[in-house]
Amino acid sequence: MTDVPNFQHVFVPSTVYQQLPKSPQKWVIDKIIPVGGLVNIFGKPKTGKSFLALGMAQAIVNGEPDWEGYPIHTHGSVAYLQIDTPREEWSDRIGRLSLTPMDGRELWIADMWQVPQFPFDILDPQQTGVRWLKDQLAAINPALTIIDTLREAHGADENDSTAMRNVLAYLVAACRPSAIVLLSHARKDTIMTASGDDDMMDQNRGSSYIPGRMDVIIKLTQKRMMFKGRATGLTTNAIEQDIRTGLIHIVPSTDDEHFLAALRGVVRDLGLTASQRAITDELARRLHISQSTAYRKLKAQTHAK
Repeated sequence: MTDVPNFQHVFVPSTVYQQLPKSPQKWVIDKIIPVGGLVNIFGKPKTGKSFLALGMAQAIVNGEPDWEGYPIHTHGSVAYLQIDTPREEWSDRIGRLSLTPMDGRELWIADMWQVPQFPFDILDPQQTGVRWLKDQLAAINPALTIIDTLREAHGADENDSTAMRNVLAYLVAACRPSAIVLLSHARKDTIMTASGDDDMMDQNRGSSYIPGRMDVIIKLTQKRMMFKGRATGLTTNAIEQDIRTGLIHIVPSTDDEHFLAALRGVVRDLGLTASQRAITDELARRLHISQSTAYRKLKAQTHAK
């Protein structure tokens, strides 16, 4: 990139704007987490929101080529501010992950005992919380910051749009340039349906300003993950939870023609006597997906027969 002045606090012509410094990637996780963007994962209690976020964090930190079949374009460290679950339970969840950090990447954790004040309040008049968070993240330089949960990150009226605008503004200021994933609960007075996108904006707890400000909204139920973004339509995936790790996995489609074509090619080249491990490794290599994703897709095809 040629040297371009870092124009701040001014309007610039479009030709100059196109040359301003920017990330070479648009996505952390393709279609799900934009680079520097805001994402909200919401759902009823005990639907696995934290486990969903942990699975994404693990894949980003480990340098996996994908998360559940969605390509990962930006790897790096992940910061997880967890102020909703006791340390004893949270430590057990972290212990069940398969983290293999490399190249300086790490999953960084802070819980309710590590924040400078509890209850944590990003709107604290002395700005203790926002300064602490900004300083911590500046030292980590994460690709992604996860706030679990949004309700526990402030003391404002969550139904007040002005208050929530301030909450999000302070969080963005503290986390910039990291992408941010906010975990929150669904409204108690609604039924979490699994069809249509008309409820993506009105089932989230609190002010409608929150979903309106997001780049991507992810709704989680016991059986499905639905997401919709500014640049993507509604996508629905069936999900299942791993009994051992608790992580959320997308149920592979059994009519994925791209995968089936690759599978036929691998079996042809390796032979019918090839082991499942060998087939899985070769599928992962050819499709540029993780071995775990390749294994789940292969297993789904085997069970479908």
